[in-house]
Amino acid sequence: MIERTRAHYPPTQRNNAGVVYYSAIGTIAEVSVDTASGQVELLNHHSVLECGNPIVPELVSGQLQGGLAMGIGHALHEYLPLYEDGPGNGTWNFNRYTLPRAADVAVWKQSGEVLPALSASDPPKGMAEVVMIAVVPAIVNAIAHATGLRFRELPVTAEKVRIALSSGRVQEQTA
Repeated sequence: MIERTRAHYPPTQRNNAGVVYYSAIGTIAEVSVDTASGQVELLNHHSVLECGNPIVPELVSGQLQGGLAMGIGHALHEYLPLYEDGPGNGTWNFNRYTLPRAADVAVWKQSGEVLPALSASDPPKGMAEVVMIAVVPAIVNAIAHATGLRFRELPVTAEKVRIALSSGRVQEQTA
């Protein structure tokens, strides 16, 4: 082994090894389902986030709003097929990959609250992708409550809802 004489390694802090700080979030959603067209409209949603002591509260608020929009897109709009028909075939752009718009995310009615830290020493917690996790099942459960049918493949598109309502059961993957 060659001794490294010009490399400096900072001392290792091992007292937090294996410790994970994560945020907890819960979301409730209200949807409207047009039984003729299958169109799902997100009417309202509310999220509650516990992320410790936020370092920059404005960034936490922005992350909450952006993560919710990502989750809504995942639940209702965004679809990429695998293999030859996927984005690698050169025909995919925003004309085929639908992103949620302001009207799709109930931007004027959505609400979210960040709970106060449990204590003054409560560390800031990671809260990036965790924000989108709770809104997806909230929307799919709201659709199930409205239609009486459980959807197990995302996104839940108008076509999938219309087919499921007409047959009385959820179809397997329909592109």
